[in-house]
Amino acid sequence: METPTRLFSACDWKTAAIAVLLALSVFTVTLAPTVTLEYSGALITAANHLGVARPPGYPLWTLMAKGFICLFPHSSYHGHPNPAWAVNFMSAVLGSLSCGLLAMLASRLSRELLPPPMPPALCAVAGLVSALLFAFSPVMWSQSVIAETHTLTTFFFLLLLTVSLHWISPGHPPVANLSAFLFGLGLSISPMLLAYAPILLLAAALVSRRAIAHMATAVLLFLGFLAAEFRWGRIHPFYASLILGTTLFLVLLFAIFRATRSVSIQLALLLAGLIPYLYLPLASAHNPPMNMGQACTWAGFWHVVCRGQYEAMNPANPWTEPLVFARQLLWYARLATAQFPGPLAALALIPAFGLPWLPNHARKFIGLLLAALFCFSIVVLVGANPHLDIQNSFILRVDFIPSFALLSLLCGLGLGMLLCAFSSKRNVA
Repeated sequence: METPTRLFSACDWKTAAIAVLLALSVFTVTLAPTVTLEYSGALITAANHLGVARPPGYPLWTLMAKGFICLFPHSSYHGHPNPAWAVNFMSAVLGSLSCGLLAMLASRLSRELLPPPMPPALCAVAGLVSALLFAFSPVMWSQSVIAETHTLTTFFFLLLLTVSLHWISPGHPPVANLSAFLFGLGLSISPMLLAYAPILLLAAALVSRRAIAHMATAVLLFLGFLAAEFRWGRIHPFYASLILGTTLFLVLLFAIFRATRSVSIQLALLLAGLIPYLYLPLASAHNPPMNMGQACTWAGFWHVVCRGQYEAMNPANPWTEPLVFARQLLWYARLATAQFPGPLAALALIPAFGLPWLPNHARKFIGLLLAALFCFSIVVLVGANPHLDIQNSFILRVDFIPSFALLSLLCGLGLGMLLCAFSSKRNVA
């Protein structure tokens, strides 16, 4: 019998292993052999020479890609050195690991949704369906065979979600500090993961009043630090140092009192997650072949971090332009349903509509998933404010990969619930 502190059972791990092997096999067979279009060449050059990639720099991705290049130093293409293959393979590995996490989550959550005794086979089916639907969805597959940053973003998003579900699971030890550090670190991977902040706070609220009070204080101070740095800190190093010093003083102040010590720890861990950005000026200083924005200068560093090469964000306003936003919602719905074959996307509605009839702890899990889906679909859609032409549709589709992962997860859970209902009816008959 498994102990109460184990989040995943042996069946969950086996399901994840099968999903990873299947996805990695297909991704490897269909892997791009060398440099492709989009940002592939710039990203590979930055990784190969430890330079600075396109804004916002992607420091963690660059270091990981360099590690894969070192792991496969003899890869070649028509007799020439080919570091691109190693970076493409990293995308395949991260994409398959994302599918493994999805399989584990679906298998684990199925045990909460299906009536006991839970058939392990149904849990495994739910996990494999979720993982393979996501692995072979057109957008995810396309990003898992080329040099791009989106598979790392997706993997980290699912890791954050796994930790949050672990946090709210009854009988499991709290992981508030780990959640805080991973959220801060996520901003070194992709600024889009800032949309996870409401999910982190919701998870804390589902744990206890004390947890939400401490986490909300730490996150709000952290977001205030980021807003102040982006608003005033980039003007001059003195202002940036003053803002950082004030925030660190608050960390020490909260550490003095026992009641607020956890706020101090969480705020410090949130700040520690941003340390990889120090890579940008250090890498830029040795003038590599790919040195976007000259991040070794103060103005250049903020140009990269603030994505200065791109146009400023112009979020949609659903209240003043409801018809435009309705068309954007319809565009997203068509994009999402195009990722899954036939009517399988409708399976995602089963856990959502069945929410009132689920046990209390299961409602917490599904509620967290639905909140995450809202943040990474509707909130991201408002922020992206897409022009619905072919070019923008192609460029912006990758921003919604985390929401496709959540839809795949809900599809697997819906199929598991459907199979369980049919199985129960047949046994009664």
